[in-house]
Amino acid sequence: MRLKLSEEEYKDIYSHALQNGFASIPEYLRYLLFNEKPETTVDYEVLLKQFEHAVTQRKDNKEFKVRDCFDPDIWADIDISSRRTLGRMIIHKVEKGGWLPIVPTKKDSGNAQWYRKRSE
Repeated sequence: MRLKLSEEEYKDIYSHALQNGFASIPEYLRYLLFNEKPETTVDYEVLLKQFEHAVTQRKDNKEFKVRDCFDPDIWADIDISSRRTLGRMIIHKVEKGGWLPIVPTKKDSGNAQWYRKRSE
């Protein structure tokens, strides 16, 4: 079965998927239609809370990456696909606004997003 979406509809459903902790539109639609959660051991809500805590504890204005906000052992236990999903969730929440006082600043050669805490 194919579902055709306009560009605006695609952006909207992808936004909803990320907000609800799903890495992709198909995963999100399977959940909505069949109440089927993806088989993953990653709890994105917990990781987002850890990220929030780390950011709020920062006292400097230095640039940082998502991985800088996690204990190296915890970060090492997160598979690369889940790290990318977490990164997409974070940039989406930051761009949407009203979440954390941070702004995206640049991407490095490894395509990692850098952030800086805004002074409030």
